[in-house]
Amino acid sequence: AMKIIIKFIFLFILVMPIKTFSGEASANSNPVNINVGYMSEYWIRGSFQAASVSYINANYTSGPIYLSAGYSDLRDRQGGASYNEGEAFISLYGSYNFQLMSVPTYIGLAAYRYTDGIDQHYNEISIGADFNKFSVDAVILGDYDTSPSSDYWHFQISVPMGPINYTYGTYSGAWQYVFQEISYSTTINEINLGVNLGRNNDNAMGTSANSNQGTTYGTFSIGYSF
Repeated sequence: AMKIIIKFIFLFILVMPIKTFSGEASANSNPVNINVGYMSEYWIRGSFQAASVSYINANYTSGPIYLSAGYSDLRDRQGGASYNEGEAFISLYGSYNFQLMSVPTYIGLAAYRYTDGIDQHYNEISIGADFNKFSVDAVILGDYDTSPSSDYWHFQISVPMGPINYTYGTYSGAWQYVFQEISYSTTINEINLGVNLGRNNDNAMGTSANSNQGTTYGTFSIGYSF
């Protein structure tokens, strides 16, 4: 019964009008933000997605409500002959942001979709809080849409150090691995530049799960927001 309720919630996310946002907009700022860009490689929480990825994200904020949608072209994903051109990753996310004992906190819902059979679908309920010196994010219930479906949980802690950010994350349930990332971002003439260095204790791609084979990676990204 719980999974039926959860899937109904995510169905609502999919069919509701999508306007997306990033951050808390002031009364004088534009609540809509669109970002287009390119990544040398696309990794999500220590899991490889594809090389040479172009993307577009749109986000929208209204008071405590935060909505976002993203599309990433994964046609250069390297996975052998079983992967076809035209693959894509679509993400839909919404959160409600509030103060809990003066700590910025959120509750979020997410739906991740792949095209052309790259992977199964994912649905998530998440919570998080920003304690200024560090922030925590947790997927308290993740639904990996296999047959039968598999549950997973995710936890990560991020420590901002000026333009550099350190992240430590773990997975349990359907996957079990740990990853660490150090990222750097800056903006030059309205162009967003980023570098990300990471390592996990598994290849985190599903082909040899829980092998404990260390994997390191480095990526470069460039984007423009308007």
